[in-house]
Amino acid sequence: MTERKVEFHNRLKMLRVERNLSRKQLAEMTNIHPQTIGYIERQQFNPTIELALRLSKVLGVGLDAIFSAEEFHLIDNKTLSG
Repeated sequence: MTERKVEFHNRLKMLRVERNLSRKQLAEMTNIHPQTIGYIERQQFNPTIELALRLSKVLGVGLDAIFSAEEFHLIDNKTLSG
C-alpha cells in the first residue's frame, strides 16, 4: 500500500507578525532554531506535536488556529480565542 503524505497548512507567519515577533524571538520562546520557524512558515517542514503545542501556547491560540490539513479561510475571533 502506498502511503499518502498529508499536506498541512499554517497561519504561523500571520500570527507571529500580528504579535510583532521576529522569527528569532519566536524561536527563542519555543527553544528552536530561527530557521525552523521559516521552514514551518513556508510549509517546508511539519512540526512535531510537541513543537506545535509549544507554538500554540506561546502564541496564545489553539492548534486549529495555527495548523490545518485544509486551506484556511477567513479567520474569526472565535477561532483565535481557542
